[in-house]
Amino acid sequence: MENRGYEENGRVGLWIAGAKGDIAATLMVGKQAIALGLTSSAGITSDLPPMNRLPLIPLKDLVVGGIDISTQPLAASAESLYRKSRTISREVLDGALPALACIEEDILVEPRLIWKPSDPQPADTTPLRQLTDRLQAHIRGFRKKHRLSHVVAVNLTSAEPEPDQAPEHETLEGLEQLITEDRKDLITPGVCYLYAALREDCSFLNFTPNPGTTFGGIAELADQQNLPYYGNDGKTGETLVKTALAPLFAYRNLRVLSWEGVNLLGNNDGLALDDPDNRTAKLRNKGQVLNNILGYEPHAGVDINYVPSLGDWKTAWDLIHFQGFLDVKMTMQFTWQGCDSILAAPLVLDMARLAEFAARHGESGPMHHLAAFFKHPIEVPEMAFHTQFERLLRYTETHLAQQSETLQDQEVSVQ
Repeated sequence: MENRGYEENGRVGLWIAGAKGDIAATLMVGKQAIALGLTSSAGITSDLPPMNRLPLIPLKDLVVGGIDISTQPLAASAESLYRKSRTISREVLDGALPALACIEEDILVEPRLIWKPSDPQPADTTPLRQLTDRLQAHIRGFRKKHRLSHVVAVNLTSAEPEPDQAPEHETLEGLEQLITEDRKDLITPGVCYLYAALREDCSFLNFTPNPGTTFGGIAELADQQNLPYYGNDGKTGETLVKTALAPLFAYRNLRVLSWEGVNLLGNNDGLALDDPDNRTAKLRNKGQVLNNILGYEPHAGVDINYVPSLGDWKTAWDLIHFQGFLDVKMTMQFTWQGCDSILAAPLVLDMARLAEFAARHGESGPMHHLAAFFKHPIEVPEMAFHTQFERLLRYTETHLAQQSETLQDQEVSVQ
């Protein structure tokens, strides 16, 4: 694979849609805290061997910018992590504030950039073509201002309603026709972020369940631009546990009769998912994994409930009813309690580093080696967490072997 000519370990942009949300703010604060030596790099997978032997971009060289609908200062988002979520200390917050003030300058605020495909009068009346042009201009300005060798764009916005499927989604010509015709019934804000980012030569990560990354037109654009991308729907909580635990029952021939899950969360994502129109893809992504891993379809219910008092903390309670030897029925239960942003933020940093690495080495199309990070990984059929993670290990080992061969060739040529 040919190197795109990016400067080795040069400054790289991380352009975030949803840049003032809890996950983004946690990511920014955490990145700065690690740089200042105020915290460890716990939770960052790319710091584990063998991934840490790849020449990944250092966290300190990731420059953050993006877009958000919120007019609230970024510092207020970080302050909320300290006062409400209690996930960061005063020392860490104070250490991060100067960096957040700089990042604030690179966040485009678009308060009305939200609509439902079913809404005949969207809140944002800006024509789609004008909107995508504005997004492209912002990314372009961000890249130029910081003299970035590459930009990785990531969608961290809340869940959106799914538009109806349309044949125009499957070709780049059709997708651009929908944008030109201002079809907000078939194009969502998330698709606009994705289209604009790829047009501006950015790698793309869809950490949301929102549509776009599986459209044929997007695949065509990424291929045309020779860019890597991946999604969908970051795997951070109950589904992560489920995909790690379900193989146990398959391997021991314990038949799962029922697997019931209740998810409680109280942040903006929880509020968005309280709307039935917004939760369709999320429930589908959470519910599909068991059939794939077990090879049959147990009774499986998944509920998502908004509990405002929980804030950024979420609780998942699962009941597993299974059948063992002599057909004896048994029960396992687990409770997963974690902070949504603390679980998600390091994964975004991991994938940003790996996406930039892939782009630097001329790779394009879906990054299948990132499957372990998603509930609904593109073009990866297996759902068991360990088999997905093995993809990342194989990818890493392949690049390390190529790196070793290159060094050997250089030594021979010097001799």
